Amino acid sequence: MLSRRALSEGEIRFRLTAKGYSEAEAESVLGRLRGLGLVDDGTLCANLARTYRDVRMCGPLRIVGALLSRRFPRDLVEESVRAVSRPGEELAAAAAALGKKFRDGIPADREGAARVFRFLARRGFSPETCRHAIRGLSRDIEEGEE
Repeated sequence: MLSRRALSEGEIRFRLTAKGYSEAEAESVLGRLRGLGLVDDGTLCANLARTYRDVRMCGPLRIVGALLSRRFPRDLVEESVRAVSRPGEELAAAAAALGKKFRDGIPADREGAARVFRFLARRGFSPETCRHAIRGLSRDIEEGEE
């Protein structure tokens, strides 16, 4: 089960109970895995949060959703997202995601702005960050035309 990728305790518990093992048996297995150092939700959750932020260029909302879908406890997810989110960094991450997605630029009209907004929202950025990124992008386009 752990040979392909690291799993959270919640994922292991879910898979074991889906295969017919009792909760007590699943907890026993998890205790043994913890003892062997094969399962560490804190480290795994923090590493995944950094990967979603740095490699996949996701915003905090998307990171929270992805980590919750991996069955991490909500408090651990929120702590990990707070640890990787620094003030003012969300806008820079949104700009980086835009730069990667729209290398050739975007149409400088309302539809282009709507497309950018939808892209950033799907990436998990807050509506406020989406608006600020679009304003910054439209300023860059206007400065480039002069």
